Formats: sequence, C-alpha cells, structure tokens
Amino acid sequence: MGDIRNRARASLDVIEQRYKYGYGSGQVLFETPYTWVIVDPAGRFVEGDPDLQPFVPAPLYGLPDRPGPTVPIEQDLHLGAVADDAPAGSRELSDHDFRVVTSAFHGPGLLDGRARAPVENLTLHILVTPQEAEEAVATVDQVLYVGLPAAVLLVALIVWTTASRALRPVEVIQQRLRTITSRDLSLRVPVPPRHDEIARLAATTNDTLDRLEQAVEQQRRFTADASHELRTPLASLRADLEVALHYPDRTNWPEVIRGTLGDAERLERLIEDLLLLADLDNRTPSTAHPVDLGALARKAAAQARRHAPASVSVSVQVDCPAGDGVTVHGDARQLERLLRNLLDNAVRHARGRVQVTVSAPAGTALVDVRDDGPGIPAEHRERIFERFTRLDASRNRTSGGTGLGLAIAREIAHNHHGTLTLGETPPAAGARFVAALPLQEGRAPRSSTPHEES
Repeated sequence: MGDIRNRARASLDVIEQRYKYGYGSGQVLFETPYTWVIVDPAGRFVEGDPDLQPFVPAPLYGLPDRPGPTVPIEQDLHLGAVADDAPAGSRELSDHDFRVVTSAFHGPGLLDGRARAPVENLTLHILVTPQEAEEAVATVDQVLYVGLPAAVLLVALIVWTTASRALRPVEVIQQRLRTITSRDLSLRVPVPPRHDEIARLAATTNDTLDRLEQAVEQQRRFTADASHELRTPLASLRADLEVALHYPDRTNWPEVIRGTLGDAERLERLIEDLLLLADLDNRTPSTAHPVDLGALARKAAAQARRHAPASVSVSVQVDCPAGDGVTVHGDARQLERLLRNLLDNAVRHARGRVQVTVSAPAGTALVDVRDDGPGIPAEHRERIFERFTRLDASRNRTSGGTGLGLAIAREIAHNHHGTLTLGETPPAAGARFVAALPLQEGRAPRSSTPHEES
C-alpha cells in the first residue's frame, strides 16, 4: 500500500504537466492508472475521471487560493451516497473510504463563456482505490503462494542435506561405540578428516578410550598380582599346618607357630597395603593438618633403626628455617607411611648407611632418602614405582617386600599434590629417592640451620 501511495505522489507532476500544456484528457486518462480529478477554487469539476463528478465539491473540494504550489498531502476521505441515476462507476465508488493524495497548482480553469480560460489555483486529487491496493497485494500473494512453499521446501532440503552430511560421522561414531565392550577396549572411533567439532569429539573419545583401556588393564594386572601375592603366603601357611597335622608327634610346634605367625603377618601387611592403595586410587578424603616433616622423619628413622641390621646406621638431617620446622599441609599417617616405606626400602638394600635429609628450598618441602646399596639400573627407574614390582636381586622372602611400598609412597605424594622421583646418583653409589611436597602457606623458609641426628 505504501508503494502505491508513493507512485501516486509521483504521478501528481505528470498529470499537472499534461493538463497545463494541453496533452488532452483522453490521453491522460489512458496513460494514468489512477482515478483523479481537478477542482477549481469555486469547487467545480474541471477535468478528470467523470465517475468522480458527483463527489465534487464534497468531499473532493478545492484548496484556497495560494501564492505558490503546496506540498502534497494525504488524507482519508469517505465518498458518500449518490443518486440512483448516477453512472455505474460513481455508484461503485460511493459509500467507501479512500486514501487521497492532494496537491495544488496553477493552471487554466473553466471558460465560463470567456474566450480564454484564466489561470487559477487548481486542486488535484488522486484516489488510491481498494482495487489498486488489492491488485498490488494480489501480485505479492501470487508470488508468495507460489514462491513461499518452494522456498520452504528448498530450505528444508538444504537443511536436511547439510544436517545429514554433518551428522553422518556421528552415526558412524555411535555404531562403533556400540561394538566396544569391557572385554575388548582396543577399538577406536574413526576421526573425520575435517577439523571441526565432530572431529575434536572423536579425538577426545579416543583419548578417553585410551585412558580407560589403560585403567582397565592396570586393574586387571593389579587383581592378578594381588591374587598371586595373597596365594603365596596362604599356600605356605596351609602347607605348614597340613604337615604338622599329618605328623603331630614329629612336629616342632613352636617352630610351626612362629612360621605361621610370620605368614599371617605378611598377609596382614599385604592386605593393609591393598586397602591403602584402594583408598588412594579412590581419592578418599583424608584429614589434613599442618605436619612437621622434620619431626615425622625423626620418628620414622627411629622405627627403622629398631628393625635395621646392626651394620646399617640411619641418620636424619633437617635443614629448616631458624625457629621453624619444614611444615606441609596433609595427612600425618599417610606422610609417615611414605617415609616408612622409603626407609624400609633403603634399609633393605643399604650396605652400611641410610641418610634422610629434610629441607625447604624455594618454597618446596624436600625429603631426600639415600642408601649406599647397589643402586637401581637406569632401565628400571620408573618400573620400580609400578605395583608388585620387585627387581630380581630382591625377590627372596628374607629380603624382598610385597612390591607395593614404592607404589604406595608415590600415590601418597601425588595425593598431597607432590611428586616422588628417583634422584640422580653416580653408578653403584646407591639409590636416592626425592619426595617434593608444597609447603604450608605462610611457612616459606627464611634461613637454613642444619641439624643432624644419628
């Protein structure tokens, strides 16, 4: 409708010029698609569509005489009823509302018996009829009726095709994931060649499957190793008891009881280690308090001396700030277990000396445990921290442990946001284990004062 009004405004000048220069009303009516009428200042019909003559001067009136042209105006007018003998076109226009574009211009008026028509201030009305509006809307409707369903279908087809192509890799990934079970985690999902979100999702899924396979494999090995370690002392315990029962008269019962107690103690230590590892694996929350590592190292060293051979000495050196200890925030029982495991391992392999050093350089608490034993080959530097790992030289029952001590110590260090590593030592100069733990906040070192105990 707005476009029709704009074209009607543009037609004002065309009609004015044709009328003023006498191109003829017939030609004007033929070439102009609008219904229009020119009215003189007295409100008389001058030129235009004859069907509008009954509506002059009311409501199609003449504007007052003005010195110059006026700006076109728009208004809504109601064309009233006409007589029954009025032309058919007038009757069709009667009793309807129209949008009327009006402007004034100077041009020749009516002759009124004069030889030459005087130039007067004439008024031009152009009606925007409902039929014209309906024709414009009908054109748009036709375009919409035909084009809109086609456009919707085209958009739907494009969306369906694009979505199908984009989601096809997701369907392939989903099908592959259905084939992956806990019995076989070796399969991986295909990664699309393009670098998009789906490719990143597939890569992340494969990374997750890698970690899951490693965890399941580690769990299987752990279960198998735990079963083997538990079976060995149980078999020994059962064999000793069965022999004693079959030959009660020839059995040294105190010796049998001592042997079975040893096997029971070994089972107890192994079960405790397994339970502690399960808690560490599950990240079971522990009670955290400020812990003085220096005092804890002295306590663990005192316990190690009671069980160490007479030929092995255990000494502790604490390099701490003046007046302060090397304090960390953690579980005192777990940290004591870490120190005890490191000392038990050092005492088992030492020839004559075990040295424990506690220090706090650069805001980190360090526990350094050294022995003068045969050392650890380079190829076993990380393997010794695996569960149930015992090197060939320490597999016998008199000197070998359960193979869980260093694994537990490293898990405890990780649980306290720290690390446990095998330090560098010269060849055949013994082993050196270094545990690094974050200091308690507000306890940074100020100066070092060595203090050693033997």
